[in-house]
Amino acid sequence: MQSAALAGRSLGAQDILANGHAMAPAIAARSAEIEDLRRLPADLVDQLRGGGFFRMGRSRSKGGPQMTLPQHLEVIEVLARADPSVGWCVKIGTDSGLIAEFLPPEASARLLPHPDMITAGQFTAGRGTLEKVEGGYRLSGRFPFGSGITHADVVMTGGIVHEDGKPVIGAFGMPESRLAFCRADELVIEDTWHTHGLRGSGSNHYRADDVFIPEDQAMLIEPAIFEGREPLYSSGCNWVTTMAAVPIGTARRALDEAKAIIAQGKGGIPPQPLGKLQHVREAIGDCETLYGAARAFLYTSANEFWSELEQGTPEVETKGRLALANVNSFRMAVEVTRRLFDLIGAHAVFEGNPLERLARDALTLNQHMIINRAAFANYGAMMFGEEHPSPLY
Repeated sequence: MQSAALAGRSLGAQDILANGHAMAPAIAARSAEIEDLRRLPADLVDQLRGGGFFRMGRSRSKGGPQMTLPQHLEVIEVLARADPSVGWCVKIGTDSGLIAEFLPPEASARLLPHPDMITAGQFTAGRGTLEKVEGGYRLSGRFPFGSGITHADVVMTGGIVHEDGKPVIGAFGMPESRLAFCRADELVIEDTWHTHGLRGSGSNHYRADDVFIPEDQAMLIEPAIFEGREPLYSSGCNWVTTMAAVPIGTARRALDEAKAIIAQGKGGIPPQPLGKLQHVREAIGDCETLYGAARAFLYTSANEFWSELEQGTPEVETKGRLALANVNSFRMAVEVTRRLFDLIGAHAVFEGNPLERLARDALTLNQHMIINRAAFANYGAMMFGEEHPSPLY
């Protein structure tokens, strides 16, 4: 296994960022292949492992660089600029480092023994059943949006805890739930990822058919799992916010592609270089402003959050601004790619045009559950000092 061979190799944050910049052109050249395949090619996954991208969240004690939140964002942004599906899969896969810390030591060593191992899956617990048995649980259920599951080593899913066929009722009269972790080869992957955008992420449905989950591979998400840990592992915001780098990178790539098209074209009467036309200049200026403002909001919020996290517990408003910056990144990417699509016009509608694909990718990213209005209202409430109801915030 390649990750085993790499386990003893030291890679720091700057090394991994440099690897991202070095690999980006080759990744970008494979975007059409990645989309057609509807997953990341196996050789590219090996290269991403070798670049150290899946070890970014690994603690130093487990052979990783234990990178800060802003450092994570920077690397994922570079990869998403090359290809949004690659950026998304790296975001999901590098969560393995956080998971390796939250799991009990024996479970972590069993499931994620090497720094370059990859996780996939999602937080949804209500779709599965965890039937209590001796030594653990039996997991059954069908789960959507398994981003990166086609190349993952370990999958995260979850379910409602049952005993003797009935839900176990816990605090506040709510059914108890757990996140459950197992090897990817214990699950059935269904070929369902036929989508509008982000096609290369391979976010297929996956199914558990009575899979045994040892007790120490079932995690209760509660505030206590973050207590007494180093900054990277002391807040779920580090887990959630890295996704914001993907739309940021997507918008940047769209701007690059639009300007390249403009540099080669002419328009107007009489014809003149597109870059000389006022409406083109205004459109690019607007999009650069939207992109720059969203990126600045994200990194300013992330740095402020990280600084407070290193000192202890961030203010509720600080966490809220970070959550708002996350959402704003997704919204911005949709707006920028749409405006650029409209600016380029009929030439952008053909398959193979990068703006056509990037617009679809941005719109698909924007369907994530953290973006919806109900979630957004919770982030707004944090501006009034009200804690988010989820322990992840």
